[in-house]
Amino acid sequence: MNVNQTQLSIVVYSQSARNILLDDGGLLKVAGFGLLRLSKISPEKAKLVQPHAYDRSSYYVAPEIYRDDIFGRSVDVYSFAIILYEMMEGCPPFHPKLPEEAAKLLCIEGKRPSFKTKSKYPPDLKELIEECWDPEPAVRPTFSQIIARTDKIVTNCSKHGWLKDTFKLPWL
Repeated sequence: MNVNQTQLSIVVYSQSARNILLDDGGLLKVAGFGLLRLSKISPEKAKLVQPHAYDRSSYYVAPEIYRDDIFGRSVDVYSFAIILYEMMEGCPPFHPKLPEEAAKLLCIEGKRPSFKTKSKYPPDLKELIEECWDPEPAVRPTFSQIIARTDKIVTNCSKHGWLKDTFKLPWL
């Protein structure tokens, strides 16, 4: 997700786990940028030109997009948090609810799923996820901040042997 976010026009807006690819070198790559048109409100803010052209049943969509509000780069941070949650829990938020129901719980009711897995989660990772999916976009960290924090989390996890137990990833 370390997308060059110097231009608002490259906001992914609705990232999902199925759009995260693993290359031959073991690096994750972001795909599926879509073709939605944005109306630029300011250098940092935009709005969808066709608000009903996206999939409202996706629980990866940030609340501000779901509600057709003006949004900024933090919508991708929100999606990133949902992806991390899914990686840690091994299932989508509010599973086994339908995606449409989960999206309403997340975006309209402001609810967040609980962490159910009993594995050793690094507390810093839980805290990061909770900040990234905060209903208030201004509270969400930037990707530069996320990268710095995840580097520290990975280092700490490696020292304690938590990395393999934390994520439900087949390649770890």
